[in-house]
Amino acid sequence: MSHALEDLRYAAGGSGEVEAYLVRPDDPRATSAASCAGILFWHWLETRAPDGNRTQFLDEAAELTALGAVSLLPQGRFPWTVDPADSAADIEEIEAEVARLRAGLDLLAGRPEVDPNRLAVVGHDFGGMPAPPPAAADARVRGLAVTAATPRWGDWFLPFWEIAEDRIDYLRAMRPLDPIERIAAVGPRPILLQFGERDWFIAPMSAWALRRASGAEAGDPRVELKMYDAEHDMRHREARTDRAAFLTRTLNLG
Repeated sequence: MSHALEDLRYAAGGSGEVEAYLVRPDDPRATSAASCAGILFWHWLETRAPDGNRTQFLDEAAELTALGAVSLLPQGRFPWTVDPADSAADIEEIEAEVARLRAGLDLLAGRPEVDPNRLAVVGHDFGGMPAPPPAAADARVRGLAVTAATPRWGDWFLPFWEIAEDRIDYLRAMRPLDPIERIAAVGPRPILLQFGERDWFIAPMSAWALRRASGAEAGDPRVELKMYDAEHDMRHREARTDRAAFLTRTLNLG
């Protein structure tokens, strides 16, 4: 099935406008009222990589249109274009990023061809870190896929940026927004966690910490933890295949 690509901007209230790509089926027969699922893809941060921006998941989104999915791929702002500084400023920026994600879900749910009760969120790296709060709070979201994200914001910000604040005070202030503190609220809806065994930035034990924090018992099929022979970029064929399979099951695609 062919697909259509739209380059658009959407409003996120006081958090400003968001640049995004919308990828949808291009066949009117496949886009009758509420016939499609909606997927929001949030990309990773790597300024030296050509896909460290909203283009990252374009190919995956295009493939999923054949199964009846409409995808939104927003451009991240924090910390892509705004540097972390201190807990007060960083909390404000993270909350704004969460608001942009929520507004993206509203955009998808408001499209006539999208079933508003069949939404999912996919995020890689910093794109996965603001995802648990809106996924947990929005009953329209059926599943969450997080790829190579750290459990805590301070895991990234303290080693790699100049934070003018005591380390313990910073971690304490940021804790309510940390993914590891919010991911349990996504349950009992399905969660897919994907991590690389050769990731220099994120230790494999961080993946297990997130899984445990999800509240899932060992062997619980609702929370899948997948490890791959991959680095932080997660360019691995099986990771992509597993995401597609997760979304297909969770959203009843195809």
